[in-house]
Amino acid sequence: NAGNDYLVGNPYASALDADQFILDNGPLIDGAGTDPLISGTLYFWEHWGGGSHVTSEYQGGYGTYNLSGGVAAAAYGTPDPDVAQVGTGTKRPERYIPVGQGFFVTGETTGTINFNNGQRRFQKEGTGSSLFIRQAQDEQQTTNESADTRMKIRIGFNSVNTIHRQLLLTEDTRASLGFDWGFDGLLYQNQMDDMYWLLNSEKYTIQGIDNVSESTVLPIGVHTSDPGLNNIVIDILENVPDNLNIYVHDKELNIYHDLKATKYEIYLEAGTYLDRFEITFTNQALGVEETEMSNSISVSYINTNESILIQNPTLMKIKSIEMFNVIGQSIFTVDEVKTETQTEIKTNKLSAGTYII
Repeated sequence: NAGNDYLVGNPYASALDADQFILDNGPLIDGAGTDPLISGTLYFWEHWGGGSHVTSEYQGGYGTYNLSGGVAAAAYGTPDPDVAQVGTGTKRPERYIPVGQGFFVTGETTGTINFNNGQRRFQKEGTGSSLFIRQAQDEQQTTNESADTRMKIRIGFNSVNTIHRQLLLTEDTRASLGFDWGFDGLLYQNQMDDMYWLLNSEKYTIQGIDNVSESTVLPIGVHTSDPGLNNIVIDILENVPDNLNIYVHDKELNIYHDLKATKYEIYLEAGTYLDRFEITFTNQALGVEETEMSNSISVSYINTNESILIQNPTLMKIKSIEMFNVIGQSIFTVDEVKTETQTEIKTNKLSAGTYII
């Protein structure tokens, strides 16, 4: 029935092709009309911590898979070496579902979920496309499947409470910037701290789009239960060209941060942020005039002199200089700057840390 979640599983004595299963229960299946039977996304429970039979003490989450690919469940502990490790979800759902493996689907219309022999594949659990990676026990030939050459960008969120959430963006010509059945995967379980793609006011962990270009802008939402430092980082890049820039745009601070260079660390008060962050593929803050300025003016900080050094060989007029800390607080401002080829401005004594000029 539509809107209900159902626990199903691979009923065969062989691997199940998740892609074919999704398509066979989609809008193109014979007799199903234009409405899909299921939501197009599969959810796999992973219990990665908590030595208890009490449900409320379970530590785990749902790995997610659809035609765009798979992401592991959110988990305590992060890939960030600066954050304490408590327990990390490691199983990322892939295309082939092992024998007896259960998973959840969400009904879209009333009907019967379709399992059939056409979905069966011979695929060893020790191969990279199997849900659970184990050492292979024999050398028997596996299914000859072409490698996935699509561009995939995996964006990570490391929260103040050491929760790690990964989001997947996949470039696929069958998808679009809008909602696409089978390519966009809804967030199945909110964590105390979390990050998600925002699409039509809904929360997603997986998003597929037809093309990534400099004009692509992808909103993301963040919520945290406690105040503190969080960071957004690139987890993994797959088939991504070297010349593709990837930024997180903090609209409140008007900062475009290059994620391919470093993680973006930000102090957030507890709360929900639905209109602050977005992933972009160009630094849109730089217009023509600003680009000329950035190429003509050099700004640096001299620790030994506790001063800002400005080199301005073209004598461009500078209206003001302002310095911020990483939580966006203005700590130093100069409203009148002399138009000289080189200017050194003394600052107040600063604590060790990262600052933005």
